[in-house]
Amino acid sequence: MKNKIKKQLRACALPACLAALTLLPAAAVQAAPQHLANGDPARWYQNDDAPHARLRNLNIETAAAYAQALQECKALRGQQASACRRQAAAARKEDAARARRIYNDYKASAGKAAS
Repeated sequence: MKNKIKKQLRACALPACLAALTLLPAAAVQAAPQHLANGDPARWYQNDDAPHARLRNLNIETAAAYAQALQECKALRGQQASACRRQAAAARKEDAARARRIYNDYKASAGKAAS
């Protein structure tokens, strides 16, 4: 008798749990902040022309590109994955060097404009 009642309770609880789990992602999407709801990072809407701020934004973009490249490498296996990670690291190094050059050029031009 007890086993029959337990089975009935489990049978009733299972659909309720599944329904609750399907509603959770919908609630999370509605709770997203406005700046994330449209998919744009907040930094896209912040004006800060200071050289260090520009370098920081370039470094954030470099890190994001690297993370995306690594994510794509996860689908590969063995030597292909290893080569993919090496290419991603090389691209990050090049991007970081480019960011530093942009920073130095911007800093130099800002210094000349102030003189």
